[in-house]
Formats: sequence, structure tokens, C-alpha cells
Amino acid sequence: MPINIEKIPPKSSRIFPWGTTRPFHAYGDFIKKKFGSRVQKVIVDAGFTCPNRDGRKGYGGCIYCNNDSFTPGYCRSRLSIREQVNSGIEFLSRRYKTSTFMVYFQPYSNTYAPLTELQKIYQQALQHPRGDRTVYRYSSRLHR
Repeated sequence: MPINIEKIPPKSSRIFPWGTTRPFHAYGDFIKKKFGSRVQKVIVDAGFTCPNRDGRKGYGGCIYCNNDSFTPGYCRSRLSIREQVNSGIEFLSRRYKTSTFMVYFQPYSNTYAPLTELQKIYQQALQHPRGDRTVYRYSSRLHR
């Protein structure tokens, strides 16, 4: 059955509670409103693995998990956390003209380590000299 384009309603002019005409609250808009400016993600590699790679749950990782495809050049686990944050902020400051950053522990499962190790790693990021303008984001995938 052909679509009658005359029956397609025009884009909504309704303003949603988050202040846009989009029927979803975009994460970038939320962050910009919360922090008053653009916040750029500084990806950090702490050298973690995940249970789908190390044999605890499986081998080879998940089908969508090829970290080399989305890991920037400044983000390499051979560098300290502080060096990665410094390099990322330097690069992103020039590229995006922003001064607010989100340190994001990206590759694999960034909570997959003993608590004492996690505390040492996260503390390195928290001690960054620009910590007053930096947001820290930790997340992990659900492993079944």
C-alpha cells in the first residue's frame, strides 16, 4: 500500500519538558544544560578486560566490541591515566574549543577489577589538576 504523504502530520511544534521539539531528551543537551557548556568526553584506557574476553564467561569478546575501532590515538593503556587525561584534554581543547571534560573509562568493562585496583586507577583521574572542570563517568556492561 503506497504512503499518502499528505496524511503525514508536520513536525511537532510541541515543546517537551526538556526544552526541545524532539520527543526524547538528548544526552548532549542534558549535559550542556547541567554544566552550562559543552562537555567533551576524554576516553581513558585503564587496561581492563572483561569476562567475555578472559574466559570467565566466554572468549573473544562480544560481537560489537572492537575497541580499536573507536579508541582515539591518545588513549593507550601503556600511558598512565594522568598522561591519557592530559593528552585527551590537550587534543580536545584545540579541536572543540571547550574547557569542560568528562573522563570516561571506555574500553571493555571498566569496573572489572578488584576494588583496591579500581580505587587506585580512579584516584589518578580524580587528582587531575583540571578536576574543577572535569566530570567523571564510570560505566560497565551487563555480563550474563
